Amino acid sequence: MNKTALLIALCAIPLIAQAAPADPKQAYIDSTFTAMDSNKDGRVDKAEFTAYQQARFSKQADSIDAAFAAMDKNKDGKISKEEATVVPEIAKYFTGLDTDGDGHLSLKEMQQAMVAAQTADAPGK
Repeated sequence: MNKTALLIALCAIPLIAQAAPADPKQAYIDSTFTAMDSNKDGRVDKAEFTAYQQARFSKQADSIDAAFAAMDKNKDGKISKEEATVVPEIAKYFTGLDTDGDGHLSLKEMQQAMVAAQTADAPGK
């Protein structure tokens, strides 16, 4: 190995070690912080946090809409218990998700479930 290659390798080792923390939770925290810190100043201000959360919720809402459309096989705008069986978690909690008790899930009920799931672990005031 020539001196230049050795020098590059020695300089890269600390960077590689920092790039992938051994703890998956820490890796998730680091990547989320990096995604939120849009101006790359090493801090996340309220505007950056808000923009990140809005984008995240928007993506999840799009996913809920797509999942709802895929489950609604007869395209009647609601999910029956039978239609819900294609997504085991939805089928498992169907009764609780059916907040108006009409025996079907509406898109609004699915969206409310998403919001509830997102805020379930939020710390209390």
